[in-house]
Amino acid sequence: MDNTPDQKPKTPREDNVKPYLKYSGLAFQMIGAMVLAAFAGMKLDAHFQTRNPWFTIVLLVLAVVASMVLVILSLNKK
Repeated sequence: MDNTPDQKPKTPREDNVKPYLKYSGLAFQMIGAMVLAAFAGMKLDAHFQTRNPWFTIVLLVLAVVASMVLVILSLNKK
């Protein structure tokens, strides 16, 4: 008898579910990062009383760039 745990073979349905969960999680992560960046930017703009929403713009751009980097890294990783 060998001591390896019994592993049941994966069904095709189990293999197809994981990518959907992974990418839907990435979508929620991107949305969360952008909402957080917009909220923080608006608070910083209000605190420093800027005429133009520079903090909001910069933080949103950084959030989009960071999200895209994470998506690209996730797509390259298997």
